[in-house]
Amino acid sequence: MTIPEAGDPGVPNEAGAGTQPPPSNGLHGEAPKARSNRIVDWLLARREMARAKADAARLTGEQRELLRRARLALELGELAFAPGNAVRSGSPAPLAANLFRQAIYWALLAQRPKGLPISPEQLWAEADRSFLQTVAGNESEYVYLATVMRSSFIELAEGTDEAQRATAVQLRRAANRLVSRAHSVQWRVEWARLKRFARLALVILIPAIAIAWLWPAKTDLAKGTPWRVSSIGIECHPEKSDCGGARTDILFHTKLEPDPWFEYDFGSPVTFSSLTIRNRSDYGPERAVPLVVEVSNDDKSFTEVVRREDSFATWKPSFTPQRARYLRLRVARESILHLEAVKVHP
Repeated sequence: MTIPEAGDPGVPNEAGAGTQPPPSNGLHGEAPKARSNRIVDWLLARREMARAKADAARLTGEQRELLRRARLALELGELAFAPGNAVRSGSPAPLAANLFRQAIYWALLAQRPKGLPISPEQLWAEADRSFLQTVAGNESEYVYLATVMRSSFIELAEGTDEAQRATAVQLRRAANRLVSRAHSVQWRVEWARLKRFARLALVILIPAIAIAWLWPAKTDLAKGTPWRVSSIGIECHPEKSDCGGARTDILFHTKLEPDPWFEYDFGSPVTFSSLTIRNRSDYGPERAVPLVVEVSNDDKSFTEVVRREDSFATWKPSFTPQRARYLRLRVARESILHLEAVKVHP
């Protein structure tokens, strides 16, 4: 008998045993997709929406109609029982109590497999006792409500005003609880929609806020640059928010004169293409218009770059890149010029 040696093609050796890769099942490729699907499902509240719609779909047309009647009776009862709704014919408490009792009746009837008309007393008696106790709140109120449900509108109108009001208060409390629970199936759809909206809003707003917060501010080429004005009407101290005793943030205040101006001297030509000009915010913004932006390299001959004709709070003009040593802002008429900030951007 011949014993095959290790390496004989007829017998797998140990080194080769089990080294063939397992068949691909696509799980590695599916994982990211599955995760992304779960994220999308969460964002759109798909599971909550699907469950809520499935539960709501189980309501028959008859049940929806009974719930509508319950809501209507409750709303009318609230209107009748609202403080300040005084009527000439006496207390509306008995009428409100009867409307609240109707709301309880229609809401309980909507929970039956088939909402066949039965008496309020029979409906209360056939309903699940533990459920009714949670609606009532406690055993004593359950007993009280059982008695009231056996009463007629005639009996609800009897007794003192105080007793009638107490009955209406208890029936109102029970009706609100019961109608809310009966409508919870339909409200879960609205709640799922609200979740979807809130989550999508967060996904959009959080990155937007983060970008706005972290986005670097525009470089101000004029920071620390010396400036001068055509005249000094009042001494200003912007670091103290004071100018001539007035509480204001303006940098300067010229005299009333023709063509008042503000000018930066960069020392040597710089290139810039936009400005941020903040007008005086506490008084007289119309004094700064028409505002002309001019540039020069010799402080004698100026070229207009852009102008503003309408009054403004903050003006951010952009223009073809300019390379100049001097930047001047001039009001093209007789006026007073006072601005809070002038920033120059590359």
